[in-house]
Amino acid sequence: MDWTHEAVLADIERLALRAPSRAQFFDEAALRLQRVLPHDGACWHTLDPGSDLVTEHQLQNIPDRFPLIAHNEYQVDDVNKFAELARAPRKAASMHDATGGRLERSPRYRDLFAAGGIGAELRGAFVADGATWGAVIIIRMAGAPEFSRDEIDLLDRASVLFARAVRRGLVTEASAAAAPLPDAPGVLEFDASGRLERASSTAEPLLEELSGTTAEDGWRSVAVQAVASATRQAIESRASELPSSVVKTLAGTWLVLHGALLGERGVAVFIQRAHPTLVAPLLLKAHGLTAREQEVTQWLLRGATTAQTAQRLSISPHTVNEHVKSIYDKTGARTRGELLATVFFGEHLPRIQDHVAVGDDASFVDAPRPRA
Repeated sequence: MDWTHEAVLADIERLALRAPSRAQFFDEAALRLQRVLPHDGACWHTLDPGSDLVTEHQLQNIPDRFPLIAHNEYQVDDVNKFAELARAPRKAASMHDATGGRLERSPRYRDLFAAGGIGAELRGAFVADGATWGAVIIIRMAGAPEFSRDEIDLLDRASVLFARAVRRGLVTEASAAAAPLPDAPGVLEFDASGRLERASSTAEPLLEELSGTTAEDGWRSVAVQAVASATRQAIESRASELPSSVVKTLAGTWLVLHGALLGERGVAVFIQRAHPTLVAPLLLKAHGLTAREQEVTQWLLRGATTAQTAQRLSISPHTVNEHVKSIYDKTGARTRGELLATVFFGEHLPRIQDHVAVGDDASFVDAPRPRA
């Protein structure tokens, strides 16, 4: 068939409702884009919506240069940064348009693309309900046409579809396992050039868990490199707050990475197992809860009564009850205990196996089912 932009967007929307994982969604979405937006390679990212830091990436037909990309993203003044695109009216932009056709104005082009034979870059941020869940870099090799206005518009229009797909992935991949908290976090020490100087013994098992392979792969991972790079930039700009990021491992557990100053120019990254209260805000967003519903849920999970929650949030008990009803509808929980299990350790396998559709708020659209 002759694919139009409307047909591709409709196909991507259907894909977003049934993709079994974020990784497969990225692969299949790329194939669909290729029908009307031909390209030579891409790099898809998942972002922590609390910190806007990259936590995962997936490459398609391009070499892994993520440490350099992270350095450019968080430390170099350049065009079309993910955070800028997320705040802009249009969520996609080309390097050609951003530089007025003079690609050499971009450090990313000079330092990374030109030497690798890359000629055109298109970037998009995935935004839904005010939160950034991912981003993509799409490239064409030198000599290929620049990305057209219609192609940029297509990626802009796909932004919310991609965001919902990533958000759904976080819900459906939620882990049912709760690991005990260690007594001490792991510590990674980097010198001013970004070279790892030392890793504490407590960091090694956490890094292995993060990578799913070795500790070396862990400290070279996207998540660690992103926090280290962003921390270095925050220190140089004298920012009042250093970055942190919540990351889900391949095993389904959650880790927290904190940036810190080491000496005068060095950077440290602390890595520790995430307490459920740190993971909660991310998972609540993934279930499609509004900001107020997230606040109500946090008080419920702390054991507050309806009256206490109403007093804390300066709203009426009736309004609290309305929020609780909506929270239960969206999470499928019937009691406070089930809500706790659903938010932190919920198992969504039955609905996934039944291919239950997901609505615009990334929650399941079917009514809560009776439970045995």
